Amino acid sequence: MMDDLLQEMIDPAPAHHDAPRRRRLWTTVAIVGLAAIGATTLTTSAIFTDNDATSAAIESGTVDLEIGDAVPFAFSPQNLAPGDSTYTPLQVQSNGSLELRYAVSYFATPVTDPGTDPVLDPPATPGDLRDILALSVFPVGSETGCTAAGVAALTPINNTGVGEDWPGTATALVGQPTVGAQTGDRALAAGASEWLCFRVDFPLEADNAYQDSAVELDLIFNAEQTANN
Repeated sequence: MMDDLLQEMIDPAPAHHDAPRRRRLWTTVAIVGLAAIGATTLTTSAIFTDNDATSAAIESGTVDLEIGDAVPFAFSPQNLAPGDSTYTPLQVQSNGSLELRYAVSYFATPVTDPGTDPVLDPPATPGDLRDILALSVFPVGSETGCTAAGVAALTPINNTGVGEDWPGTATALVGQPTVGAQTGDRALAAGASEWLCFRVDFPLEADNAYQDSAVELDLIFNAEQTANN
């Protein structure tokens, strides 16, 4: 007992208010120590990694309709007499990367015939060939099929009732130029082509009024994509 009292006198216990300060000190030491351990771990650990990348191009397709010029669009024969017919082939090509469908419209304009005007007795009022000529369109295998014999067994593809009384403004002849699939539209795969044969008939009932007359026929081709349309 005496020894304990002597020890307390020589080395008294610290004041109670120093205990919190010591706890804070030891806590700080512990935090610093843990931080040092963590930093050492981050700087010395090995991490396996791998990376890769790729790319791809995206291209839009094309719709490219072309009227072939290997054979001129010119009717033969000329100098028609009542009862005659005249023909011309025309190649339609799809040069784009997408399948297309197309329609054909037409109109006609009277022109002056370069020939000498006939002297008629009795004189006749000049007629307008647009009022009497008839136009038909046929699909043929080649340009050589555009003849009377080549189309004799074929059915015209022009719209019903269209081809007579030629209009002065664009009118649908084959299919419809309206966007979307329409009755009579012609489809062509990318890179494909087809031949059309245009026949004009000069009816036998044409009278003297149609002598030395001429007309210019214009065709309009409208094409559109078939995909998603």
